[in-house]
Amino acid sequence: MEILSYYQYFPAFTAILFLLIIILKFTLNRKSALKKYPLLYFLPVILLTLLSIFSYLLSKAVLAQYFFRQSIQAKTVNEVYELQRKAIITNPNIDSYRVRFSQINLLIANSLLDKSKEPSAEDKQTAAKAVQAAIEEAKAAVKLDDKKASNWANLANIYKNLLNMAQNADTWTISAYQRAIILDSQNAEYHLELGGVYYLLKKYDDAINAFEEAIRLKPDWPNAYYNLAWTYYQKGEVEKAISNMETTISLLSNQNNTAELTKAQKDLEEFKKKL
Repeated sequence: MEILSYYQYFPAFTAILFLLIIILKFTLNRKSALKKYPLLYFLPVILLTLLSIFSYLLSKAVLAQYFFRQSIQAKTVNEVYELQRKAIITNPNIDSYRVRFSQINLLIANSLLDKSKEPSAEDKQTAAKAVQAAIEEAKAAVKLDDKKASNWANLANIYKNLLNMAQNADTWTISAYQRAIILDSQNAEYHLELGGVYYLLKKYDDAINAFEEAIRLKPDWPNAYYNLAWTYYQKGEVEKAISNMETTISLLSNQNNTAELTKAQKDLEEFKKKL
C-alpha cells in the first residue's frame, strides 16, 4: 500500500499529459478543426486543469511517502510520532499509515503508564489522549480498507491492550479478531491471539477451540500447544495439559530454543505435581 500511495496517481497523470500533447498538436496543425469544432478551444484548458489536479495529488503522495519512510528510520519515539503525523496530514487515505500511527500512539500510552513507576496526573492525561488516538487511527485504517484482515487484527490488538482500562473492550477485541478471521481464516496467528483473549477472560472452552484451530492450521507451532496446555491446566484437565506441554517440549527441542524449552520443562514439572 505504501508504494501505491503515489504511483496510484501516476497512470492518470501520464495519460492526461499524453492526451494534452496530442490535442495541442492536432489543433495547432489543423485550424479548420477549430472553426468546425469551437469546443476544442476549451479542451486543452480542461486537460490542463486535470493535469494540475493530478500533479498536486501526486506531489502530496510523494511527500507523504517521504515522511513515512523517514519515520521508519527515525531513532526516537518522538521523531517517529511527528513524521507519521505529517505523513497522515499530507495523505490521509493510506491505511498502512494509520495502522503504524495507531501502534506508536499505543506505545506512547503504555510507556507513560509504566507500572514500574507511579505516573503523574499529566502522564495519565497524555496517555488517555494517546489511547484515544490509537483507537481512532486503527478505526480509520479499517474504514479505509475493511477487506484487509490485518487492519481488523490491528484494531483488535489496540482493544486488547485496553482490557483492564475500557468498558466493553473485551467485546470489541473479540469482535475485531473474529472479523479478521472471517477475512483470513487460514491465518493461525489470529486464532492464537483470539484464544489468548479468551484465556485472559477465563473463557477456557472458547480458548481451547481457538488454540486447537491454530494447531490445525500450523501443526508444528509450539506456542499454540503451550497455550493449549496452560488452558487445560487452568480448566483442571491436568492430563491433557501434560500431553500438550510434552508436545511443546518436543517441538522446541527440534528448534533448539533453549530459553523457551527450559521454561516449558519447568511448567511440565509443575503440571505433574498436580497428579
